[in-house]
Amino acid sequence: MTAAAVIAVAVRLSRELPRGDVQHIAAALLAPHGLSKLQATAAHRVRDACAQLRELHLDDVDRPLAAGALLGALEPDPDLTTVTSVWTGPVTTAATRLTSAVVVDLISQAAEDVLLVGYAVHNEPTVAQALHDARARGVTVTLVLERQADNDHFKGLADPFPGLDAIRLCWPADVRPPGASLHAKLLVIDDHSALVGSANITGAALGKNLECGLLVRGIDTALSLRQHVASLVAEKHLKLTVN
Repeated sequence: MTAAAVIAVAVRLSRELPRGDVQHIAAALLAPHGLSKLQATAAHRVRDACAQLRELHLDDVDRPLAAGALLGALEPDPDLTTVTSVWTGPVTTAATRLTSAVVVDLISQAAEDVLLVGYAVHNEPTVAQALHDARARGVTVTLVLERQADNDHFKGLADPFPGLDAIRLCWPADVRPPGASLHAKLLVIDDHSALVGSANITGAALGKNLECGLLVRGIDTALSLRQHVASLVAEKHLKLTVN
């Protein structure tokens, strides 16, 4: 197995899995019999990744190389603005990140603020856990979500993520054009990352639909999106949700 092939597999896995899973796999690569031990106890997505790495028959040189490639692929250059395509749907040979992994990964990176704007938002367990974990770290979570009270055609959940301590905003019917929908779908993390795309936060959108988004890392885009939402609030287009 060539070094380039080992790196290619590691980078692909890093792009497919949440940050925490990647870190666990990298640590296992550096421990005696670590991959086999992790494979025996981990959830299915980590088991599959461990199996793929074990099939490479990594030696004492390859294992640190794979671990470094896994971790290195998580860390973009902070001085550059990067744009990465993110997909849900059929897996292809092109190395792209999966929507579900990116959403959870981004929320887990938040240090100050999570801004989630969505149309159909369900209580997806991994996303819900990531949001609750973020609040436990002291991160401010703001949700801007569609409601049936404001849109007769909307059939989604009335109150996603129950029990989550979050700022909840809506676009009230009395300040929107007739027939309009709150249809934007974006996730902004602190002032450094933003995911903008077609995917709702639902099992279908994160797991089986054909969805595409762009992950933008760079302060200009994240700030611009956050500032626009702040302006919508300041100009009373968006208002606090009253249950």
